[in-house]
Amino acid sequence: MKEIAQEVVKYLQENLLATIVIVVVAGFAATQTVVHGKKGSPVLYLIVGLLGSFLGQFAVRYFGIKEILDQVSEFRILFDFLSAYVGAFVVASLIHFIKPI
Repeated sequence: MKEIAQEVVKYLQENLLATIVIVVVAGFAATQTVVHGKKGSPVLYLIVGLLGSFLGQFAVRYFGIKEILDQVSEFRILFDFLSAYVGAFVVASLIHFIKPI
């Protein structure tokens, strides 16, 4: 699992600009999905999105989906966003469950 985590961090660092955009958008979308229109801070969106992106990429690699997604590399950004959104949704839900946002 440590190797998978290192691979995810390396992947996110190699695609830094795309990662930042995806992280903020996924964090915003997931947070708004969970709290339904309450105003949040951009820092919260960034943190939720970053944790969610890491979680999503980790899950993609852990379950072996990466090899399948590599076959359709034209849609890599879309799959990165979807995995980041699902991960950010899980993170935002956990945060909201522990302490409502």
